[in-house]
Amino acid sequence: MVPKIAVIGAGIAGIHCSSELIKQGYQVDLYEKSGKVGGRMKTDLIKGFQIDHGFHVLQTGYEFTQSVINYDKLEAKAFEPGALVIRSSTRRNKIWRLSDPFRRPFSSIKDAFGFFASPFDMLKVLLMRRKITRIPLSEIFDEGELSTEQWLSEQGFSQGFINRFFYPLFSGIFLESELRTNERLFKFVFRTMSKGDMVLPKNGIESIPLLLSKRIPKQNIKLNSEVELVSQNLIKVNGADIEYDGVVIAYDNRPIQSKKHVWTLYFSADKSPFPSKHIMLNSEIRDFDNLISYVSVPSDIQPSYSPAGKSLICITVLGEKCEQLGLHLENEILSKVKSELLKWYGEDTKSWESIATQHIIKALPETDSSIFRKSISKVDDGFFRCGDYMMHGSVEGTLISARNTVEEIVRSIPLSQ
Repeated sequence: MVPKIAVIGAGIAGIHCSSELIKQGYQVDLYEKSGKVGGRMKTDLIKGFQIDHGFHVLQTGYEFTQSVINYDKLEAKAFEPGALVIRSSTRRNKIWRLSDPFRRPFSSIKDAFGFFASPFDMLKVLLMRRKITRIPLSEIFDEGELSTEQWLSEQGFSQGFINRFFYPLFSGIFLESELRTNERLFKFVFRTMSKGDMVLPKNGIESIPLLLSKRIPKQNIKLNSEVELVSQNLIKVNGADIEYDGVVIAYDNRPIQSKKHVWTLYFSADKSPFPSKHIMLNSEIRDFDNLISYVSVPSDIQPSYSPAGKSLICITVLGEKCEQLGLHLENEILSKVKSELLKWYGEDTKSWESIATQHIIKALPETDSSIFRKSISKVDDGFFRCGDYMMHGSVEGTLISARNTVEEIVRSIPLSQ
């Protein structure tokens, strides 16, 4: 008989794991407790705006992901390489643009004059980019026990440049305010960003899991399913026992969860505050009283994110930063964000309408060196597992984890048994 596999959780890990097992010839049921697939990759339509659940982007530099996701079908469009960096001041705000010197050489030379980075720091960025992009992806996670901040310091970057550039960018990516994330993940992300673009799908981030789920027959996807794990071969679905040859847990069910949480605030504006298609980093994020990590305008990249004549402004705020300031309630955080935006962009922000304020509790897994030492898809309890927490917090890590789990199932439960 064809082995039966249950996959619990219809995020992109569970979806890709299920579709690949079906392709191999397994009988698969994909269970999801909510009413739609996608997991954390959700998009809501509010007042004509596409509101992603958190600020999500897809990277064209993800090498394995390119073999799984058809970027053309998503009609993905790219942010401009580099970033805007703002320093707020009671006198006059200063905004710099940091362009990619390899893809925007003329802009990069222009930006270097008057930029807050010293020529020494800029040279270090170029040398680091050259070095990291030459490391094969298969070796990027092989070694390195330092935190990101420790590793950057060892590369010779000035503390000022680390504080003003690397902190706002990578604390926002890692969703932690200390750059405690292991150096290996920093190298992977930096390498990925250097080799590709950040892109947004036309129809919101949810279009990614929706596209992947088309590879699974509809009858194999079981939505609104409350699943209880009984054993490695038995689950209860809405109270009924169902036996399987294997069970895949495609969500993080560990008792100790990550502390990485994030607030994402969306505003409607009559026009974009940006002169270009960049994200804007807060160079003063390490100052105790600053809350906003970075600002993006998804509708600048994909006009479909907002109604005609409107811009969608997305604000990212680290949960750890809110805790440091003693801010825990939605109205407190919204008020603080509005006051900072007023300093950044002036009186125009008073007309910005709050569209949504999201608090995403389990935004990313904690990732340290121990997770990189060994790729594990099955543990002693007999369940198979996949998801970003098994690799690292990225679309690439999530899909690779799903691939590894499929390979482990094929070894452990062969079709010809």
